[in-house]
Amino acid sequence: MAMAVTGLSSLGNLLLSIAVARSETIAGVGQFAIAFSLYVLTTGLARAVVTDSVLAVGRLESIGRGSTRASAVGVAVGLVVAFAGVLIRSPYLTIVGVLLPGLVLYDYNKVVNLGLARPRVALVQEVFWTTLTSVAVMLNLLHVVPSVAVFGIWAGAGALIGYSVAVLQKYPVVPSWGLARSETKVAMGFGGQFLVTSGSAQLASSMLAATAGTAVVGALSAGRTILGPITLLSGAASSLMIPYLARTRTAQPQVRLRAALRLTLLVGGLTLPLALLLPLIPDSVGRSVLAGNWSSAQPLLLALALEGLLQAPALIGFAGHRIQQAGGRALLLGSVMGLLRVLLVVTGGVILGAPGAAYAMVVMALISTGVWWASYVSLLRRDGSRRALELI
Repeated sequence: MAMAVTGLSSLGNLLLSIAVARSETIAGVGQFAIAFSLYVLTTGLARAVVTDSVLAVGRLESIGRGSTRASAVGVAVGLVVAFAGVLIRSPYLTIVGVLLPGLVLYDYNKVVNLGLARPRVALVQEVFWTTLTSVAVMLNLLHVVPSVAVFGIWAGAGALIGYSVAVLQKYPVVPSWGLARSETKVAMGFGGQFLVTSGSAQLASSMLAATAGTAVVGALSAGRTILGPITLLSGAASSLMIPYLARTRTAQPQVRLRAALRLTLLVGGLTLPLALLLPLIPDSVGRSVLAGNWSSAQPLLLALALEGLLQAPALIGFAGHRIQQAGGRALLLGSVMGLLRVLLVVTGGVILGAPGAAYAMVVMALISTGVWWASYVSLLRRDGSRRALELI
């Protein structure tokens, strides 16, 4: 059921991206992409700072207190984003900033219910949100509402569902922190780790917009919209990676390595045909999806398809570190590669525009895949050597 939740979420996001990409200017698509990346960044930050620690404790009272802290994270970031949106006259940033508290609560409810083995609640709220998003997208395709209205309906529906589910589950929603100074330091440490590792992709997008312009980010976003099916498959597969690898946690290192390789081949076999075919779609199809923005996205498709193809192997290598409980090594590698990602993508975008940023992402994906797998294999070898010594 967790896979269904992930798949529905990816589908709703893809439909939203299509509606915006086909009816906005390329700069407008860039503003949308930044607003969406800040939403992803904030929900991820709330997971790192609040949700993960709540699930680790697992007590009902901690879940209630966690919802107030999640709301506080949404309010704090939302105020900054909304102010920036008003300042630069971006309706997308303004909308997402105002509605971030509810959107963060939505994500908090979903992750907590999945983590506490109550997936039905998470699935129902995802069905409602995807349905409302689909209706808004249909209205846009019929030229009833503009793309910014679709984004407003998407964000407003998510925020409303977030507050409604929290109230129905009797979680408090008034923003409050309520942690001692020592606990706050730990939470901020987790937040900082997230920003330099998993959150680096969103930070790179924001910095790219600030340095190279929103049109560059818009072209990349439009290209990713065409490659949405790859994202759907990768997103669905990512929810199964750790459970699949966990089955061989106590097996011999060779068995664990073979399991990781089988998973890589399986996901690669599903995504490779799409990565080969989607960059070759006819101009008529591309224009029907992206309208006038097709000309900006089409030259980037090959690079973005290669990056999408390499995401799964990198994620599997990272998941292997989680299974091996190599948290310190994973944090170090993730931090270094996160900073390198920002540097490469921003530099490529500033010097060569959207194509430079796209091929910098490919280089970064190759580096990530190589580093995560080399490190994972070394962990397995060390574990094999330790086991051999124990038998002597």
